[in-house]
Amino acid sequence: MLEKLEQRYDAKQLLHCLLNLELTGQQIHTSSPDGETYFLPSGDLFKQKLNQDDFTEVNTLFKDTYVDEVYQDLDDLYGICRGRFMWLGPEFRGYSYHYDISDRIHIPILTNEDSIFIVNDTILRMPDIGCTYRLKTTLKHTAMNLGKEDRLHFTVCLRSGTNLTDFYKRMVQ
Repeated sequence: MLEKLEQRYDAKQLLHCLLNLELTGQQIHTSSPDGETYFLPSGDLFKQKLNQDDFTEVNTLFKDTYVDEVYQDLDDLYGICRGRFMWLGPEFRGYSYHYDISDRIHIPILTNEDSIFIVNDTILRMPDIGCTYRLKTTLKHTAMNLGKEDRLHFTVCLRSGTNLTDFYKRMVQ
């Protein structure tokens, strides 16, 4: 369900890239279909008739930064799309229990011992800042931050090649 990968990245540099832009929000896209979309009203792309596999263009504000470098490296290694900074803090502590269309790679930037994932009713943690983790998010899962400090991850999706309509039909059966 959770695999620690061998790649390590500089979490401080990733954080610096984000904070320099003065963008705020629970999810900030680092890639999109048009290279300009930083925010979406929901994580549910199907409602917006979008396919995560189309989120391959690094957004303009992240071009030629360390975020772009990490994104390109992960793409070369794993074939990725839909990069995001995902923040859980006092205002927003967690997600619904859900399935994703493909697995995710996470790089913890800020975390705490009370930041957890639940995958198929099993509690998992990603405690090592700057490490890469592959999480099996095609299984039923959620992420929660029950701690007092913020939790921030740089997250990318593995390309799925799956038709979203077929995926959602499976999930509602």
